Amino acid sequence: MRRVSAVVFIALLSLSLWAEGGTATQAERRVRIGAFNIQIFGAAKAKRQNTLGVLAQIATTYDVLAIQEVGSNASKASEATCIGVMDAYVERINQIAGAGAYAYVRGNQYGIVYRKSEFQLVSSALYSGTQTFTYVPLTAYFRSTAGRGNLDFALLCIHTSPSKAKTEIPSLRIAMAEVGEEYSDTDVICMGDFNADGEYFTEGSGTELSGFPSASYTSVIPNSADTTVAASSNTYDRIELSSSMAPNYCSSWGVLVFGQAYDVTRCEGSATTTGTEAAVSDHYPVWAEFYTDRDLHQPPTRSGTD
Repeated sequence: MRRVSAVVFIALLSLSLWAEGGTATQAERRVRIGAFNIQIFGAAKAKRQNTLGVLAQIATTYDVLAIQEVGSNASKASEATCIGVMDAYVERINQIAGAGAYAYVRGNQYGIVYRKSEFQLVSSALYSGTQTFTYVPLTAYFRSTAGRGNLDFALLCIHTSPSKAKTEIPSLRIAMAEVGEEYSDTDVICMGDFNADGEYFTEGSGTELSGFPSASYTSVIPNSADTTVAASSNTYDRIELSSSMAPNYCSSWGVLVFGQAYDVTRCEGSATTTGTEAAVSDHYPVWAEFYTDRDLHQPPTRSGTD
């Protein structure tokens, strides 16, 4: 199967400073940004303490983590349920990372968890552009916390409907441009569960995702990656970057195979998933790393919130 090993993941995780291009130039700070479809992350899963513990450990390896299927996998959970799930999740994360270390923003079936020492949430909203999606995406604008760099970017968190992936994935190109205009910054990251493989979508024969040419986008997660827990190999989960975001990208990416990185044998699940990776999710998290001090485009000053 096409997976990044836990050994590679842990080795990458242990490095906080990197030399540009592998040379002896001045070390530059990096941050890790990614996406995770936490399969039906509702009240029941949030109460499974061992499973929630593994999910929390995973989150602490990210500086920004965009989550899909908060509450349900069809945007049907109540606001109260979704808020309760995210409150419980971030509380558990902060038990590991330190009190108040992480915060979140949410909307629809999405949540975005972020490390406050690295990023300030400037603004967020559900997507309101011209394109139609079954599960209306969550957008947000992040800026490096004072003294931590000059990186800022717009984020589009998406979960396409499998049956409509063939039309919804191409629509993401327009949505990315619209989100960039909304936040007055052409640096845009679009990530989440695209359902961009298998019977749902023809991903293309090259490295980049079909419809996202390298001249205009950077396909961080290549078509060869496997982002699913199932025995079959599919690249459902993706990270696409606008062209102006590319200089900030370190060309470092990965798929976290959490069954190799963490002990899942005590994770609670169903009768068939307890003690297996499937108790955590049917998707693996994906990630990319970015330089914190190479942002060439600085948008107008805007007030922010924590």
